[in-house]
Amino acid sequence: MLGHVSIRVSNLEESVNFYLQTLAPLGFEVMRFPTVVGLGPTEKPQSAPIPCFWLREHTPGPENNHSLKPTPIHVSFYTAERQKVEEFHQLGLAAGGKDNGKPGVRSFFPNYYAAYILDLDGNNIEVVCFTP
Repeated sequence: MLGHVSIRVSNLEESVNFYLQTLAPLGFEVMRFPTVVGLGPTEKPQSAPIPCFWLREHTPGPENNHSLKPTPIHVSFYTAERQKVEEFHQLGLAAGGKDNGKPGVRSFFPNYYAAYILDLDGNNIEVVCFTP
């Protein structure tokens, strides 16, 4: 089972604000540390007392292969309600994200209802529901 995911972002505070707005339908809260910020649902499973999604500001240098900006990735979050998929998409656009797939059924798997937003750094963020 996957415990958590960490991504590098160009601007930590802008990204925290973006994700708090965009993932509001999933009930995410913030856990702050000096160099990273974790976001996760307010109802955590007992086996995971920390957030599932972490943001760290990208700094060019040898530890990052001297890349000037973070390399985009794809992250997906699950929800039990299709309405939350739609809310995520609307809030993501309002927060400055770019549409990368409107809410709808996908052919990947039965009842795969998802929406996609590109965040401020081009990461492909998805919220998916399998409930018909």
